[in-house]
Amino acid sequence: MVRQHINTAILEHFYFLRFEVENHFALVEVYVTKPSEPLAQRLTNRKGYRNTLLEKVELAIALDVQRRKVDGQGFQQSKSLERLARLLDQLGQACLEFTAIKALQQLPDKSRKEYAKLLRSVGKSLKLVMINIDDANTRQGLKIGRRIPKITDRLAAAFAPGSSGISNSAVVDFQLQRMIQLLSELADALLAANFGPAVRLQNYKQLKSAAHAMTAQSSAFTVERLALTRSGSTIATLKAEHAESGDVMAVYKEGESQKVIEELSGVDQWKQVYPKVAPTVLSHHVEPGNELGSMVIEHLPGRTLESLLLNSQWKEANHLIDKLRRTLRKIWKSSRTAEPAHPEYMQQLRKRLPETRHTHPTLFTAQQTICGLSRPSFDQLIDHVEPLERALGAPFSVLIHGDFNVDNLIYDELKDRIYFIDLHRASYSDYVQDLSVLMASIYRLPIMDAAPRAELMALIRQLYQFARRFAKEHNDASFDARLAIALGRSFATSTRFIYDKPFANRLALRARYLLEAITLLDPKQLEKYRLPLEDIFSD
Repeated sequence: MVRQHINTAILEHFYFLRFEVENHFALVEVYVTKPSEPLAQRLTNRKGYRNTLLEKVELAIALDVQRRKVDGQGFQQSKSLERLARLLDQLGQACLEFTAIKALQQLPDKSRKEYAKLLRSVGKSLKLVMINIDDANTRQGLKIGRRIPKITDRLAAAFAPGSSGISNSAVVDFQLQRMIQLLSELADALLAANFGPAVRLQNYKQLKSAAHAMTAQSSAFTVERLALTRSGSTIATLKAEHAESGDVMAVYKEGESQKVIEELSGVDQWKQVYPKVAPTVLSHHVEPGNELGSMVIEHLPGRTLESLLLNSQWKEANHLIDKLRRTLRKIWKSSRTAEPAHPEYMQQLRKRLPETRHTHPTLFTAQQTICGLSRPSFDQLIDHVEPLERALGAPFSVLIHGDFNVDNLIYDELKDRIYFIDLHRASYSDYVQDLSVLMASIYRLPIMDAAPRAELMALIRQLYQFARRFAKEHNDASFDARLAIALGRSFATSTRFIYDKPFANRLALRARYLLEAITLLDPKQLEKYRLPLEDIFSD
């Protein structure tokens, strides 16, 4: 947990804001019981003061961050306090919006009194919003969390069919439910003030249990966000409270339940085939009907390939690639089955093309005519390549990672050991898929200088030569043609992650070139095709 002193000015402005929002609730409670224009005007008149207090909190936090130059957990705590203040302000605004609900005045007195009681419960919960008193953030956040289902149940019970003839309003119900949701977010923000944004009501118990299971001292722990993912999943490190900065107990991952289930299955597959590369799952939590699931996995030492390349650590990167080649050879040989693989690269491309075009609308154009020469549209290219891809197929299947990007490979230099992470797409398929994804993800790194680009090219060349030797040893005659198709898919879909238009255009041109080259070949000659590696990857 964070044990950091909070500036007195921040506390002063924050608590005055909280007191003011409590006043808003006291006024709206009276207004709901006896709607009147003077009461509505009193709420409206207090809006300016509430906004001023919010600005004072935000300014005090900004000045404190600048003065102390806080970072890491200190910065997270400041942002959590800022979020708390904004949520309080939103609750105050929700009170004001009650005065605009015309349907409220049409309800019988008994109904309005029930709504007033519920508003009182929400308003009273704000007294639990306290900060920086030992572990009060955590205790008070959990207390608010326990109140929320009770308030929700009371709302449902009060206006259930046949409940003493009390009638409700859908608009008022919606506004109350919005307040309850804001209260839930307040509870999350209180936890985040101690632990950072990775901790919320939904996952606190599992994190506490995991920490308790991994340390005999106590269940006190700290959480630090480890990565911000494109999928929105939470990835954070879990440490004992008084541990050294590098002493990580485990990694907590949270995301869509289905993705968590798929990753558990993927880890299990890898553990059966080649357990050395997969992390151990320490615990997991997936509830039926719950959109979110989570898992706690062992912390893997080392650096990702992406980190090594971005920091120009070429010696370590070459060690990783060398270790990777030897590891992949063992995995492909031990997991190989006689069943042909049909990964359907063009179907994958077609599925991702709308998102790709949304990022860069002009890259994958319609049919063109240049100097009288007609060129097919990108969609037509996909249509032409698809039957050729089906005819080729991979002669055998192996266990693949499925998302073999540079950030999913970890190398522990001390133990000379390699690990694969993010295994939710693991399956038995064409090894060319993993190869193409890795080659493309190396190429698309935002490194533009000539010397480091040449280093990247050397790594790509090593991967290609290794895989081609494996293909030759196992009579895989269509290796190069399949790799061209897979790279066409990888280059095209990679553009949705690239903001730089010229660089995205380079990827798109390579995708088109590879797919056009395949369509121009005689189907009988596809097995004689050789990928123009230097032309494709050299800059």
